[in-house]
This record gives sequence, C-alpha cells and structure tokens, in this order.
Amino acid sequence: MYVKVTGDSENQRVLVMGEPLARQEQDDYYLLPGRLVRALKPDDLPVGIRFKLAGALPSGYGFYREDTVIFRRINETSTLWIDVTSCYVVSEWDGLFPLEATVLARKKTLEQHEKFQFVVCETSEHLMKIRYEFSWSTEEELDLEKALEAVCDTVFEVEARGNARLWPGYGNG
Repeated sequence: MYVKVTGDSENQRVLVMGEPLARQEQDDYYLLPGRLVRALKPDDLPVGIRFKLAGALPSGYGFYREDTVIFRRINETSTLWIDVTSCYVVSEWDGLFPLEATVLARKKTLEQHEKFQFVVCETSEHLMKIRYEFSWSTEEELDLEKALEAVCDTVFEVEARGNARLWPGYGNG
C-alpha cells in the first residue's frame, strides 16, 4: 500500500510512499505534494482523512491561490468528497467586475445545480468567501491525478459560469 497511517488520532502520521506528509493542525488536513499524486489511486486514500494538494499536479494542473480545495474519501467506495473555499481580499481584487457581484454570481451558479451542497457566502469589509462542497465519483478514473484534474475543471467551470453571468446580455439569447 502506498499510503500508511500510523499513531492514534492525536499523534497521527500519514506517509505516502514512505514520505511523511505535513499536517495542517488548525484545519486538520494533510498536504499531499503533487509529485506524489501520480502513483496513487483514489482507493489508496484512507477513508475520512482530509488532504489538500500542495503545489501542482505532474500534468501542471492546480488550483488558483484563492481556492482551498480539501478532498477525502467518505466511505469504502472510490467517491471523493470535495470542500472548496474561495477567499478574496477586497483590497487585492483585480477582476473586471466588482468583487461582491462576482462572488454573488458564482453563488447563484452553484445554487442552480443539485451537484453542489452547503453553498455559503460570507462577506465583510476586507474579505469575501464562498464555500461549497460536492462529491466526485472516481469509479472510471484510473488514478488520483486524473480525478483531481477533473475536480480542477469543475472549480474552474464554476468560476467561469459565474463570471459569464456578469456580462451584459447574459441569458438573453
């Protein structure tokens, strides 16, 4: 087995191909380096342990820096549960449309599809967040890299469809 879990819940360690993964204690996930992903299948991931991709996948795919994407197996199937949180600092926003409108358009896009669950939008004077979750069936995926590439595509599509709503004439033709 490529992934090994040692210790109890307080002193747990996760090793991938003998390499210990860094644990983010505050958010309770392990950083999985992209270079290690290619050797894994979704079924290699221990059930219930949360992971975040560290860096890019060997193919070059990766998530935007604003997106925190956590994934885990939720049961003995090959299905992954994906938790996405996109955080935008108001003072750093350089998008074409206002940040609040952008985030609300993405939220509306998410709410219109049954696939996405727990859609939450938080806004403040300095930070805007949108969070959503979805499951990804990896049954036909041969390896974890291909599954995570598909998850990247899903996250990118949410953002693109949300952004498309902001253009004049959206939905009128």
